[in-house]
Amino acid sequence: MANPFRKLVDALSNGLQKMANGETPEERVSRETQQVQQSVATLLYETARVDHEVKDEDLRVAEDCLRELFAMSAEQARALLMHAAQLRHRPTSYHPLCKVINEYFSADEKRRLVEYMWRVAHADREVDMYEDHLVRKIADLLYVPHREFISAKHRARGKSG
Repeated sequence: MANPFRKLVDALSNGLQKMANGETPEERVSRETQQVQQSVATLLYETARVDHEVKDEDLRVAEDCLRELFAMSAEQARALLMHAAQLRHRPTSYHPLCKVINEYFSADEKRRLVEYMWRVAHADREVDMYEDHLVRKIADLLYVPHREFISAKHRARGKSG
């Protein structure tokens, strides 16, 4: 049985934290959703960019992946990718992005994200060594088992052909 005093302390602590942050629970959920979506969009854009040549087909596949994952409109997906494309929003480290994703995504969603990154890498029918390295790195940071990493690569290759 839970300690009623502990529940009271937790409730007061949560209330104080909300007052200190100045946001409602709905605003917090909205902010967290935006963080997750932007983190995913940034990783997909980085997959398109890392070979030093962002192609239209890379962006089209990235947009499709965002729409599929988050059930969003094409305009919303494009806006996320345009944000990620801005030099000032380029990540200096992938750890913060992966931390957000690890916090909110299930193991299955992380495997899907790795597959989506592979789809972007395969969009031009040629996987560059930098694309391969990036997807491997992100899969490691997301704790996706190697077997799942390879399966995702094969599924993505099948969808690009």
